[in-house]
Amino acid sequence: MIPILIRIYLKRLTAAGIVLSVLLLTGCWDRTEINHYAFWMGTFMDRAKDNEIRVSAQIAVPSQIGFSEGSSGSGEDQGSIVVSATAPTLLASCQLIQDKLPRRLFIGHRRAVFIGQSLAESGIRDLMDMYTRNLETSFRTSVFIVIGEKPERVLEMKSPFEPLSSSAAVDIEKYSKNGDKSFRDFIVAMKNETTCPVLSVINTADIENKKAGQVFEINRLAIFNKKTQLAGILDPEDSLMALRVMARLNQHIVTQYISKGDGYVTLFESNQRTRIQTKIEGGQVSVHIKLTGTGTLRENRTKFDLLDSKALAVVQKELNEGLSKEVLKSINKVQSTYGTDIFGFGDAIHQQHPGEWQKLKGNWEQTFPHVKVFVDVNLHIVRIGAQGSPT
Repeated sequence: MIPILIRIYLKRLTAAGIVLSVLLLTGCWDRTEINHYAFWMGTFMDRAKDNEIRVSAQIAVPSQIGFSEGSSGSGEDQGSIVVSATAPTLLASCQLIQDKLPRRLFIGHRRAVFIGQSLAESGIRDLMDMYTRNLETSFRTSVFIVIGEKPERVLEMKSPFEPLSSSAAVDIEKYSKNGDKSFRDFIVAMKNETTCPVLSVINTADIENKKAGQVFEINRLAIFNKKTQLAGILDPEDSLMALRVMARLNQHIVTQYISKGDGYVTLFESNQRTRIQTKIEGGQVSVHIKLTGTGTLRENRTKFDLLDSKALAVVQKELNEGLSKEVLKSINKVQSTYGTDIFGFGDAIHQQHPGEWQKLKGNWEQTFPHVKVFVDVNLHIVRIGAQGSPT
């Protein structure tokens, strides 16, 4: 009788052990189901009263993203909510936002960070510290400076193309002349001992209300000094020329008035190249910039028939001279007004004159505004289309 009881006991003990082993091997006691996450898609931050940080989070509402039944697709559906909090530090503000939500915040899918002008002017190096230490942060996240009245409204903008304004901003920048600028780009420039960071600018005054939603443009650059303080904002033309020198121009449609042809030509520029040569003589630093590229003629409003090689040479010469003056004017404006080396002149000196650079680097911010700059543009028109004369 006793051996039978022992066998039964051992069988039950073995079964219990197997069940326990299965639970321990396949279970995940600390997992968080996807429906328990709140996806943080966009961030706006600015300086508040008493030197505190105000953070607004754009949280996706999955059930309301896309077209609901009976929706016309006019942007009436709200695909996100905005939750805000203010605290002495960035992380403390984020924790207060978490306290307001019934789900766990997840920032791994965040697409954009928007920074107010007031905060940018006081410096954002400390903010970068928290983001670089957070393992959930994606360094591909786009970063923007927002200016104008009520800058936080950028999170509430309703785009006719995207359910979330943060996604719309990223895509607008991607297909604009500015091209995308991410955390990674900013941090690399911030750590560089010479080159200063740049970011794209969104002006709330540019937000246009359309029947199907709201649209805005991104065509200006915010430039920073080495303390990561906002030094100034370039106008669209200077931003374009600066990006061309930096070899970061996404696309370039060139429109130039040709005085000898009494009209305008418009070209699409491709194969853009930037070459920077530096020289140091008698303590004077000079920089020679050569910009090259090929152009496809898209519109001819001059009196010239561009099938004529002589007429084409005249247009090309005047086009290059005009572009050289515009680029030089923009560089000189950055030098005299802001004094921040966003072009990489210091890097070029470091590479080409490492010995001299050791003498210059400690005082580069004071030297940069006095650098003599020479610009040579050589844009070669390779295609003029099926006809040379204007229609």
